This record gives sequence, C-alpha cells and structure tokens, in this order.
Amino acid sequence: MGTAGSVVLRVLTEVERDRIREALEECADAARSEVILQLLDGKPPTEEKCRDEAEKDAQNQSVSWARKLGTEMHKVARECAQRRLGALRPGGFSLEPRYRFNPETRHWEFLSEETVRSLLSQGRSHELKGTIVPDIVIHTGDPLQALAIYDFKFPCVNPTQLPPWPLYPKGHAHAGQAQDIVYKKALKPQHGPTQIIPRLGATQ
Repeated sequence: MGTAGSVVLRVLTEVERDRIREALEECADAARSEVILQLLDGKPPTEEKCRDEAEKDAQNQSVSWARKLGTEMHKVARECAQRRLGALRPGGFSLEPRYRFNPETRHWEFLSEETVRSLLSQGRSHELKGTIVPDIVIHTGDPLQALAIYDFKFPCVNPTQLPPWPLYPKGHAHAGQAQDIVYKKALKPQHGPTQIIPRLGATQ
C-alpha cells in the first residue's frame, strides 16, 4: 500500500509533484508498450480489434480485447508505481485504497485491505457498495489526508485528444457522476484528481 513506516509528509512541493507525475507517466507508457508487445506482438490494436472477444471470464462472459488490455496494463503500471513511489515518497502513498461514506458520521472512511478481505470472506460484500477506489492517493501518511489523486487510464486505441473522466455505471451508488468529481468531494485533495494516460501524460 505504501503506508508503512513512521514518515509523515504533510506537504507536496512542486518539485515532488513533478517527479511523481513523471514517474507515473513513464509507468503508463511502459505498461502499454509491454502489454501490447506480450499480447499483440507489438502491434497496436485497431478499433475493430478492441471490440473483438479476447477470452471468456470465470462466468463464461465475453471479455473484449479493450477490457483485457486495460486490465493487464493496469497491473503492470501498478507494479511500476509501487517501485517508483516507494523510492520517491515512502510512507506517503497508497495504491488502490478503498473509501466508504459512513452515513452515521457523514464522513468518508478508509477501509484497509484487511477490512475488505474480512467483509468479503463473511459474505458482507454489500457493505462495499458505493465505495470508491482511486488508483493512487498521495497522502501525509494517513490515507484520509489526500494531497493528490491519480488514476491510470488506458484507452484501447491511442487517443488523439483528452478523453473525459468516465462516469460511474448504472447500479453504482454514484451512477452518472464523473469519477473525478466524486474523488474530489470525498477526499478533498490539494491537487487533482489527475488522469495518467499513455502518450498524453498527466491531464486533469
């Protein structure tokens, strides 16, 4: 998670932000290149290829190449981010942290990986409904004290212009709302949220 240690970092300087942005941009670019090389022999996918079926999931549902490539690119980028941010900001970041709004306190709360695993093992997955999971939260050492938020986005075909932030899907507690708006309302980061897109870089 990147939260281990006793380091408490309550500010994020412009120099630090630049280094973090550059590291995450490099992670995104490398992830796209690596996955396309491994799965498509280095040939960038066409729009038609992106719509084609790549495989079946555990429920025998069709998985498109767009979804498969995006999933694999996220995995590679996450591993890269763990290494790079671990060197740049030890103790001051979390990868894929989960947050839940508590209606009793009217505040958002951080759910540790242990808590999430416990809820799932007890068959209480309904208690995760409405949670949000940004890819990367830069914080003070406390995941609830967000300094910056980043999300990796991997469009199947290289975009020529900045794509909008995606909306939460139908059935989600925040259905119809853009991810960045929900992140901002929930965590109130000092900077961002920011999308990290291969070739386009960091964009808000």
